[in-house]
Amino acid sequence: ILDFGCGSNFKKLKKNYKSCNSLTLVDRYGESFSSEDVTYINYSDDLDILDTKTKKNYDIIVLSAVIEHLDRPEDVLNILKNKLRTGGSIFLTAPGKRSKFILELMAFKLGIINADLVKEHKRYYDRDEYVLLSEKTNLKIFKFYYFEFGFNTACVLK
Repeated sequence: ILDFGCGSNFKKLKKNYKSCNSLTLVDRYGESFSSEDVTYINYSDDLDILDTKTKKNYDIIVLSAVIEHLDRPEDVLNILKNKLRTGGSIFLTAPGKRSKFILELMAFKLGIINADLVKEHKRYYDRDEYVLLSEKTNLKIFKFYYFEFGFNTACVLK
């Protein structure tokens, strides 16, 4: 598994992925490291690092609540799709368009969630956004659904 935009809570990540044989974590914080079953890569927003430092043949690539923060998510996905093994999948989640008002209310008015992260949102997703993304990356939508009362989206690309 490769988890792009994993964050820095490595203890929790190792616990979440405990049954995984090989785990690559990628984000833009902290120092890169490698242990027997986990590799962390700080790609420093440099897509060349993402391309050269990640291996090939991942079964699953996860981008959980990440693509809405990227200026050009298709650039990241075009690199990562080449890292999938045959039959592998990319799993994405993002806030749905219906969640924009609520997230901004909670962040900017109520201050109960991280306002800086909400400010970073470039777009909110529905099926149409994923269709555009699939066209830009030449990946097919295998599955799409809403969750958390329709406020979040999930998509599996192959």
